Amino acid sequence: MKILYITAGAADMYCGSCLADNALARELMAQGHEVTLLPLYTPTRTDEPNVSQQRVFFGGISVYLEQRLPLFRKSPWFLDRLWDSPSVIKAASSRWVRTDPRLLGELTVSVLRGEDGFQRKEILKLLHWLSREAPPEFVNLPNSLLIGLARPIKKSLNRPVV
Repeated sequence: MKILYITAGAADMYCGSCLADNALARELMAQGHEVTLLPLYTPTRTDEPNVSQQRVFFGGISVYLEQRLPLFRKSPWFLDRLWDSPSVIKAASSRWVRTDPRLLGELTVSVLRGEDGFQRKEILKLLHWLSREAPPEFVNLPNSLLIGLARPIKKSLNRPVV
């Protein structure tokens, strides 16, 4: 079975969700399933061999810039790749991660709004990438904070999103 499993990275920290998502993906692979573990926001960090993709979607820097500065909601994708690279994200997150609850609340609501949020461009980038890959049999969104992705992914792939 071909499975797309989307996971949210937690910057340079060990994260229970990242660890669990990675462990589940590894076990499914060991059972013969083809699993793509796709990180959002930042690369994942695990204490076991990491099976996630190297490419990061919804790069944490892009998501922040799109939330705060409307200009970045329309910036060309090739420019976004500069600050969406895993090495740039890791460097930035190890130095400048702040958790201002007001900003995080606004950002969370925007991401939950999916295509109607300020991160619409990030959804389009993800859908573009998915259109070039062999479609999975289903897509797993492991937590409710990713629910804004369900409708556009289901519409694009015509596959179950769980």
